[in-house]
Amino acid sequence: MSRVLVMGGLAPTLFLFRAPLLRAMVERGHEVIATAPDEDDRVPQAMEELGVQWRPLDFERNRVQPVRDLLFLRRIRSHLRDIQPDRLLTYTIKPNIYGGWAARSEQIPSAAMVTGLGQVFTNPGIRRTLATRMLRSACRHHDHVFVQNPNDRSDLLDLGIVNDESKIVMTAGSGVDLSAFPSMPMPDRPIFLMLARLLESKGVRVLIEAARQLKEQCPEATVRIGGMEDPGSGGVSMDEIRRAHDMGIIEYLGYVDDVKQALADCSVYVLPSWYGEGVPHSILEAMATGRPIITTDHRGCRETVDAGHNGMLVPVRDSNALFQAMLVMAEDHEARQEMGKASRALAESRFDAREVATCMLDSLSL
Repeated sequence: MSRVLVMGGLAPTLFLFRAPLLRAMVERGHEVIATAPDEDDRVPQAMEELGVQWRPLDFERNRVQPVRDLLFLRRIRSHLRDIQPDRLLTYTIKPNIYGGWAARSEQIPSAAMVTGLGQVFTNPGIRRTLATRMLRSACRHHDHVFVQNPNDRSDLLDLGIVNDESKIVMTAGSGVDLSAFPSMPMPDRPIFLMLARLLESKGVRVLIEAARQLKEQCPEATVRIGGMEDPGSGGVSMDEIRRAHDMGIIEYLGYVDDVKQALADCSVYVLPSWYGEGVPHSILEAMATGRPIITTDHRGCRETVDAGHNGMLVPVRDSNALFQAMLVMAEDHEARQEMGKASRALAESRFDAREVATCMLDSLSL
């Protein structure tokens, strides 16, 4: 039995996205401790129900602040000395970097999950240069680096972030808990749903423009967007969202706490992203519930769609192509039903979270 510390960048993701992995570790007899910024009162109970110890660790996940980050590194090292894990497993950029550095200092084996390279690594500039150097340094210590799509794998090698190809293990995203997201009956009318942070690079503006065109051609169609405003650069303002809502172009749902119900109430899931996804978890949940997918022919997103079988792929930043795909779906109820069934079958065969957990734990000899 090993003592494993799992470090994430946002507390709710521990039970929203990592529960199958944490559960699999516990079922294999390991002592599992989870740590992340304590931003959600649901986390302690969720961890207790999984049989996982909860040890919050405070840090700002979205900003690089040299002085505070040095203090953060000291806190991680103190955390590691206090918990004395046999292995550290990190995910998201800051834990992957600072966790790797701290684990190296404390001589603790570590591995990183790259759940998408995001905008920092896909946009050239000083931020990319700095982040590349920092992650490269951390990955010299990480003995495994889990990636979710071939493009991220290539970038990690081409940028020299990972210097040993054998360290990289490809997984089917984070997988989806098929029992938590069962197949559900689909509404008869065309109801499109997108759940994401309100970022331009998630395709929010592209979807609003496509929805405007769709409303003109197919007034009975509904387009819903759920998610919270992102205060960082690249965010779509709440004024813009509310204006589209007030004009009847979209229905804005705000923050969606009950994702399963939102999916049950839609008939097509849409994510026109070029963000730099790993494999979008929201798409996997939509597939598991039996919804056809419209997404972009872009890293991470394209991995979820067999075009014409369980959904449609469109070019990035192309609102007209998105509109055309949505119109096809809106006008063909039978196609929506058949593609929805194909999505569920694909989720079962390719994206089962239990299989992803098995792959990771076997790779780590846990």
